[in-house]
Amino acid sequence: MNLRQLIEKFYILERQEKLFEAIYTDEAQEQLEQLAPKYQDRISKAVQIFEIIGSKYKNVNTLGNELFEIKPKDVRAYFRYHKDGKRIIIIGLVCLKTTPKAPPQNKEQAERSIEKYYNNERNL
Repeated sequence: MNLRQLIEKFYILERQEKLFEAIYTDEAQEQLEQLAPKYQDRISKAVQIFEIIGSKYKNVNTLGNELFEIKPKDVRAYFRYHKDGKRIIIIGLVCLKTTPKAPPQNKEQAERSIEKYYNNERNL
């Protein structure tokens, strides 16, 4: 795919109505910002695609305990669907992929980050 086709593809995606809205926890936002720009772009584009097409996106895996991951190539974003049934996903952890399977400590960290988000949301 040449650069023009790639630009057109993402321009079309930007104009699509979204099925979901992705919200990053503070921790996940910090982790995203610490990644090299190529990894930031990779995961950001994957999240944008997920927002438009939802669970049909091929790079989404279930991890159990209502936790999922978006995994384009060598970056992972762990998320959970919003508890209130809203069309929102809460991204709790963003990291480089270092193992074939999601490490338990990453899942635990994502879950803690998401729970902290919910606690802060209730206090607003």
